[in-house]
Amino acid sequence: MTLLAPLLTEYDKIADSEGSLDPLGLSLIADRLGSKLAPGVRERMKHPRFLTAMAAGAIICTEDDDDRVAQDGVTPPYQVYEWYVVQALVKYFGNNTDEIRGLPGREKATDAMRKGVPLCAQNYLKAPSVFGFHGVYRTLAEDLDILRQGRLGEAGDRLIRIWETEQDLAGFYSREQGPGASLRQALKNAVKDGLDKSKVSREWNWSLNRTIAEKFAPYRAKAKENEALFAMLCEEPSSYRSQIINFLISNEGNRLWLKEDTTEKKLHASLLKSASPDLRELLECIRSYEHFARLIQDAFDDCLWHMSRKQGKTNIKELAGLEAVNLAHKNVTDAFTNACDQLRLYGYESEFIYGFGHLPVNGNCGTWVEQLMDHHFTMQKKKLPLGKNPWIDRYDDNTYCVRPLYRRDEPARMDDSYVHPYRTNAVWSFLTDLKRVRNE
Repeated sequence: MTLLAPLLTEYDKIADSEGSLDPLGLSLIADRLGSKLAPGVRERMKHPRFLTAMAAGAIICTEDDDDRVAQDGVTPPYQVYEWYVVQALVKYFGNNTDEIRGLPGREKATDAMRKGVPLCAQNYLKAPSVFGFHGVYRTLAEDLDILRQGRLGEAGDRLIRIWETEQDLAGFYSREQGPGASLRQALKNAVKDGLDKSKVSREWNWSLNRTIAEKFAPYRAKAKENEALFAMLCEEPSSYRSQIINFLISNEGNRLWLKEDTTEKKLHASLLKSASPDLRELLECIRSYEHFARLIQDAFDDCLWHMSRKQGKTNIKELAGLEAVNLAHKNVTDAFTNACDQLRLYGYESEFIYGFGHLPVNGNCGTWVEQLMDHHFTMQKKKLPLGKNPWIDRYDDNTYCVRPLYRRDEPARMDDSYVHPYRTNAVWSFLTDLKRVRNE
C-alpha cells in the first residue's frame, strides 16, 4: 500500500485565526437574498468568458472517470485543466496585466513562473474549488445549463459550437478534421500527464501557451459568443436576473449606475417602478433586512472608532453614549420586526430569529451595547473551522479595547446604505465585457 504524504500548500492568510470579515454574522442571509435576486451570480464573478473556458474543459475532461483524481489524491481533472489555462494566460499576457485582470490564481501562477516551477496543488490557490475560476463560476455555469454535473449541458453545447466556429477551431467539438482537433488532443494529453504527475507537465514555454491564451483570454470573445452568453443570462425574461439586466442596459439604468453617488439601494429604488410584483417584494425584503443590518453594523463600527481614538480600555457607559449606538438602540426593535416579517416570505425567519433574536431592545442602552458585544464574540467563535479571534478584547472589569488589526480611522457611515452587495457590480461587469452598456 502506498502512503501519501500530507498535502501542504503555501501559507495563505485565509487559513489563519483572524476573522477579518463579517464580525456580526450578517452576510449569510444577505448572500441568500442576493442569490435569489440574481440566480447563479456571485459577487466575485466579473468575466463571463470563463464560462466558455469551463465548457471547453468539460470536453477535455469528459472521458475521465467522475471520481478520478491526480496522484496527489486530491486534484480532479478539471483542476489540472485549469492549471494549464491559467499557465497559458499568465505566460502569454504576463506583461499586460489588463488582459488578465480578474483572473483567479494570477498572482500564484505569476510567482510560480518567476520561480520556474510548474503549477500544482501546493503552489496554486489554497481552495481552488472555491477560488479558482471553476470554483467562482460553477454556480452560474450550472444555473445556465452550460455545465451539468461536470459535463456539457444544452447551453454549453450551443456555446462551444459558436466558440469553435468563431475561433477557427474546427474539430475541437464537432469531430471534424482541423486545428481544433489537434488542440483538443494536445490538451487531453497534457491533462492526462498532469494527473499522473500531480502538476502541470508542460514547460512554461510550451508552444501551445499562446494558442490557449488567445482562445480563452477573458476580454477577447467575438461577437456571436458574446451574443450567446448574453442570451443565456436573459433566457427567462420574467426572471429577477433578466429584469435587473434589462434595467441596467436601459438608458435610465445605465445613466443611474454611472453616477458617482449611486448605491445599490438607490438603484433598487428606481428599479421598483418597473419591477414585477414578486421582484418588488424581494427588493422590499432586502431593504428591510439591510436597514436592520445597517443599524447594528454602524453601532459596532462606532464602538470600534471610539475605542481606536481612545487607545485604551473603554467602559460600557462611554459606548452607550455614541450616536450610532443610540440610534440603533432606539430603532433596532422595529427594524428587527419588519425584517422578520419580510424574511418569513422566503423561509429565513427562523434563521434570522436564531441569529439575531437577542438584539431587540430589552433594557437601557448600556445593556444593549453589551449584548451587541456578546453577539460579536459569539459570531467569531462559531466561524469555521475552529473559530476566529474577536476584534475586541474584553477585560475582567467589563471594559473593552479594540485590537490593533481592527482599529478605525473614521466613524460609522450612518448613511442608511446597504451593508452588503447584491450582485449589481458583478452583473454590470458582465454587461461591460459583453458590450451591452457604455461604461463612461
